[in-house]
Amino acid sequence: MSLFAAPRLTGVHAGDLLSTMTRTVGLRPTTPWLPAGETLRGRVFRHGLTPPVDVAWLDNAGVDDAWVRLTAPMALTGTPVAATALEMRVEQADGSVGDVVLRAPARGWASTASRRSAREQALVATTSYASPHGSVQISARRTGAESFALACRPGAGDWVYFADLRISSRPWTGEVFEPEPEVNLLPGLEPLERSPFAS
Repeated sequence: MSLFAAPRLTGVHAGDLLSTMTRTVGLRPTTPWLPAGETLRGRVFRHGLTPPVDVAWLDNAGVDDAWVRLTAPMALTGTPVAATALEMRVEQADGSVGDVVLRAPARGWASTASRRSAREQALVATTSYASPHGSVQISARRTGAESFALACRPGAGDWVYFADLRISSRPWTGEVFEPEPEVNLLPGLEPLERSPFAS
């Protein structure tokens, strides 16, 4: 199956999906990571949210082209095996772009995510966003050698899976991007404050 082929999501619970994807690709702690520090191409496959949170980019299904850059520490073997940051620029049909920067949570974040191992830990957006129903957080968790699951958390509710990010391992040879998440906003997202979950 093509790297950028849309995943089938119908009738699958998010938790079961992530578990199935992980088993399918045979992930192990030493799975080689994508090139860190290089601009890569990717695609975001959004399946939407039910019930909606009144944020267009989260609520509506669609496919977006993206630029991605990862930060990953080196293992003792010299191979990067875990991402500690993900910078993403998402292209829109009208020519505009939206930036999201996600990092490993700051120490002391008391949640299930923070108690996981580094290889399983979610990356959380450095910016909180406003919605008609309160604040919205965005996170990403690795699900394969070249993929992440994207989730959002409206207010004090649960994290809800809304999209897959598929990344090409081939570096992008075009313009290098510098993300500005509080300036380049995705449809329906407005900056609220710096995320308390990010370092």
